[in-house]
Amino acid sequence: MPVVRIDLKRFSKMVGADRRTILERLPYVGLDIESVDKDSVRVEYSPNRPDFGTDYGIARSLRGLLGKATGLRNFPTSPSGATVSVDRRLSAVRPYIACAMVGGLDLDEEDIRQIISLQEDLHNGLGRKRRVVAIGLHDADAVDPPFSYRGVGSSFKFMRLGGEGPQTVGSILSDTAEGRAYGGILARRALYPVIVDSKGVVLSLPPVINGNATRVTKKTKRMFIDVTGTDGKACDDVLAVIATTLAEAGGKLGTVTIRYPGKPKVTPDLSPLELPLDEGLVRSVLGLELTKAEMVRYLARSGLGVRGRKVLGPRYRVDLLHPVDIAEEVALGYGIDRIGPIYPPSKEPGRLDRFEEYLDSASTVMAGSGMIELMTFELTDEGTLYSKFQRPAAARIAVQNPKSSEHSLLRDALIPSMMSSLSGNVKSDYPQRVFEIGRVYRREGDGVSESWHLGCLVAHSQSSFTEAKMHLESTCRIISGKEAEAAEARHWMFAPGRCASVTFGGNGIGFVGELGPEAIDAFGLGVPVSGFEIDLSSLFELLK
Repeated sequence: MPVVRIDLKRFSKMVGADRRTILERLPYVGLDIESVDKDSVRVEYSPNRPDFGTDYGIARSLRGLLGKATGLRNFPTSPSGATVSVDRRLSAVRPYIACAMVGGLDLDEEDIRQIISLQEDLHNGLGRKRRVVAIGLHDADAVDPPFSYRGVGSSFKFMRLGGEGPQTVGSILSDTAEGRAYGGILARRALYPVIVDSKGVVLSLPPVINGNATRVTKKTKRMFIDVTGTDGKACDDVLAVIATTLAEAGGKLGTVTIRYPGKPKVTPDLSPLELPLDEGLVRSVLGLELTKAEMVRYLARSGLGVRGRKVLGPRYRVDLLHPVDIAEEVALGYGIDRIGPIYPPSKEPGRLDRFEEYLDSASTVMAGSGMIELMTFELTDEGTLYSKFQRPAAARIAVQNPKSSEHSLLRDALIPSMMSSLSGNVKSDYPQRVFEIGRVYRREGDGVSESWHLGCLVAHSQSSFTEAKMHLESTCRIISGKEAEAAEARHWMFAPGRCASVTFGGNGIGFVGELGPEAIDAFGLGVPVSGFEIDLSSLFELLK
């Protein structure tokens, strides 16, 4: 977790509160105090609140909770006249850039330390160690717009930050600490992105290092910010955080026109974020019977505004994603310490849910028979769930905007994920006997249903239908007290002629069989595999 060191004397002036009040209230902003000494306090903040990366952002929030400066904070901007033209060839390298011009600065050493610390926290957090986003801070008086964001070859030369003379891009990437640390992001590229001014002065080789000409010092009065990356929204988010922080430090924000090959774009856009105000959800989540007027007042203490049925958040609050986040902001404005415990209406002692006890009993039975329990992800990929089993993907349940292709589908069975787990353990000793109890999902009309399944796999040179059926029958007998029945059937998970349906009281609850050789080969397993999968949710209902 990132940590910010706060000078208490400086911070007390920023907040307008004494040391005791500050130390008492910091935890109720959502910060953990790591240590306190005579002159400073170190606080740990969640990466989902990047605006807490400096004492300016924390002071802004604390002033609101103390009632000293409430409501939506606006950050006026005016055109700076600066432009950045973007080389269309960078679309395959690092296509996005967002910039701002900040004037009227009067920074001291602590200001610079705080800003540089924020820059690194943003690199490591939203920037994913500069792979998604990288930030350049420049002394704007050392360069002359318009700027150009263009691609160059590895022989292009400039003086890097801290360098003693011009170096080629190739030399910087191979011979400097920054190049070795971040050059891999640009590996195997024919073009390397650079930002240059109208006179050819190099501001930056993103995401590796800045040029030496634009070094920021306490003498810097105007600053140019560049944010480059592979995700346009992430670039805009990072720019909003760092630009508004400089505005809190007394800077005047100027917009920059980004001239993409298509439509130009003006950055930063600090228009407020909008989320719905779900009053019922707020009351339900917090357990407080608040009126809308009270919610508006408490949201104002959290630095948010309300217009009609919408909550307006400042652009730097990139953590506000869902109506439940608004409930949290109401709680912060109300005061977490004011929310008392609510005792349940019943005087009866609590106990485990019957279904949870049933799942636990099934797990105990499987573990008692010598099985090792697996816990695989409910999200999987096309190959694991469909291609390796040579089954059609007509009924697949895809995730919208998945973070990776490996987690793009909701599973409708356990055995594919379990086979994937076995494929990662081919060097372990055999026999391998594993089970999993987990949720699976299926399309049901226009919606999606979910149920709990039990899957079992046995992998060794003598694994067979008979062994899998033995485990199935003993498990069902112990958890239900009755016998399950098997009848010859076909199923995509198992080899033809080596599969049976599993019924209980005349109702189908699953399948048992031997995995087909195609699936075994596709997962890279060198031994026979057999197993079963049954629907524990359906079996539980039948036992009622």
